[in-house]
Amino acid sequence: MPDPIVLPRLTRVRGATARSTTWWGRAFVRSFEELTVEAAELVTARTLARSGRLGAIVVLEAMSSAVIDPGGTSPLMAQVRVDRLDAAGWTTFAQEAARESGYAAALEAGDLPADLVEHADEAGAEVLPGPGDIDTACECDAWTQPCRHALALLYQLAWQVDRDPYVLLLLRGRTRETLLAEVGALAAGGSAPGAEEREQARVRAAQVLALASDAPTGHGLADAAVAAYDEAVSRLL
Repeated sequence: MPDPIVLPRLTRVRGATARSTTWWGRAFVRSFEELTVEAAELVTARTLARSGRLGAIVVLEAMSSAVIDPGGTSPLMAQVRVDRLDAAGWTTFAQEAARESGYAAALEAGDLPADLVEHADEAGAEVLPGPGDIDTACECDAWTQPCRHALALLYQLAWQVDRDPYVLLLLRGRTRETLLAEVGALAAGGSAPGAEEREQARVRAAQVLALASDAPTGHGLADAAVAAYDEAVSRLL
């Protein structure tokens, strides 16, 4: 697993700075705001996000966390989990990005072209997470999630995503380095990095499933047929 990104603690945020300005930042905000049961919670969460009460934000592949009121008498940790886009989806996205040099250059520069995301989406790779891809947790006693603390974390993440779309792509499961390497390899006419390993994994999985359909019945390892079956599966795994 790559090293986490640690986003510095934001001091009190005011005015226009607290609003997402990029199309991908606004799309991210829409995705988690749809999860909220009470509209009033959004107002409270935005106030909390602007207050400077959140500590540094840690971003890992498909996960982020922050402590609210670090150093205070009752600190709370809020977490956000985002469903990963699978390897096939990322390869599709990279293929779309490699089709035009402008897309690759934009990604290198830290931009996320709307046309690229739209084309990838039409090809079956939804890079931007939807409401169903986002889950939250918090140490508070809120009856529902996302609570105001998790929403505050999400709002701060949206401001960071504005500055760097790779924060969003990391939440979706891909690092900048891995994605750009895959796009570069495809643009140069090669195969995507890791394609051979993924194909080998696919073949192994198919073989395991085939063995499972013919799995012998018996009484554990004392039964020779069961032992042979287990040995065959262990070689594949």
